[in-house]
Amino acid sequence: MKPLKARRKLSNLLKGKFKLKKSPNIESSKRKNGLKKEPSQEDRLNKLEAAFYQGRMEYMNLFKKCPDALVYTDIDGIILTVNDCFINLTGFQRSELKDNSIVYSLKPQNSSYFETVDNDYFETAIVSKDNFLIEVSVNRSYNLVENRLAGIIYSFREISRLRRERKITKILYQISRIASSDIPLQELYPIIHEQLKRIINATNFYIALADAEQNSLNFTYYTDEAAGDDEIFINRYCTSQSIFHYVLKVGKPVLMDFQRYRKMLSYGYIEPWDVMTNTHLWVAVPLKADEKIIGVIALQSYDNARLYSEKDVDLLEFVSQQLSAAIYKKALNAKITKIKHDLEQTGTNTEKTPSSPLPQGNSSNAKQDKEGNAKDN
Repeated sequence: MKPLKARRKLSNLLKGKFKLKKSPNIESSKRKNGLKKEPSQEDRLNKLEAAFYQGRMEYMNLFKKCPDALVYTDIDGIILTVNDCFINLTGFQRSELKDNSIVYSLKPQNSSYFETVDNDYFETAIVSKDNFLIEVSVNRSYNLVENRLAGIIYSFREISRLRRERKITKILYQISRIASSDIPLQELYPIIHEQLKRIINATNFYIALADAEQNSLNFTYYTDEAAGDDEIFINRYCTSQSIFHYVLKVGKPVLMDFQRYRKMLSYGYIEPWDVMTNTHLWVAVPLKADEKIIGVIALQSYDNARLYSEKDVDLLEFVSQQLSAAIYKKALNAKITKIKHDLEQTGTNTEKTPSSPLPQGNSSNAKQDKEGNAKDN
């Protein structure tokens, strides 16, 4: 039996049914032992190039998607690229700015800031593609490669709203200072009006004071492009149930357009006082002093129903507070002056009155003597 098995095994081997085991080579044995093949110089270069390319792409993506408007120039101020935010801010495309001078392209109001290295932060205005001025703050940083200046990055941020808020704060401070001065009211009104025109459209401006005894309104100061100097035109607001009367009644600010005007008419809150159209807009706030409503200050637009907003209501409220304080202060001073004058007049009249024949200190004794004499009689 054994010789037969041996012959069959040999036969199968010859037919190729059994495969000879390969002896393990050196490389496989190295891998099994945890040893790796050292990378070649070419592999290392390829890996470095791939890392550099990936880092560059990540940087460009960050540059393009940065929420600040960025411009990258060479050391001579020639634009190399801009990001998406800058395109949205100015309307320029990359192709329109590339290889052009930043000063020539943006036409800044203060070009010297871009041409010198004295200031890394400054504020200026640049021109958009549509020739609109854009107020911006600019931060400048430098791209250094191996301690060598390779380029400049300018970061732009629109500050139109910030500058307006600064201007409003400054003007309101001026109004507050003027209102607390000793300027007479008739001189104070036009000064406040001029200051107000610097931060809001105040072409049609009205100051009306209430007369409680007469139950009427007196327009102590107004400018109206339709009325001009025609007092009859402006008297319509005095005699009818106008927005001025409504503000006096409710004691709250009112922003009234044509739709609200029609609604208030239908509810009977007001009566028709003017030919009002869908282009009209009123904003009116009460003047309050000593917890009493003493008048109304108002603005009107004849041709722009979106000229004023709730922010303008807040602004006009501040002006009304300052004006109310000035009116109250001057009225109080006038009352004090009148009282002093009356006291002086009273004192003068007392001095001119003839003195009594009896000594002032003995008046009671004289009375007692008279009563005693009457009893004796």
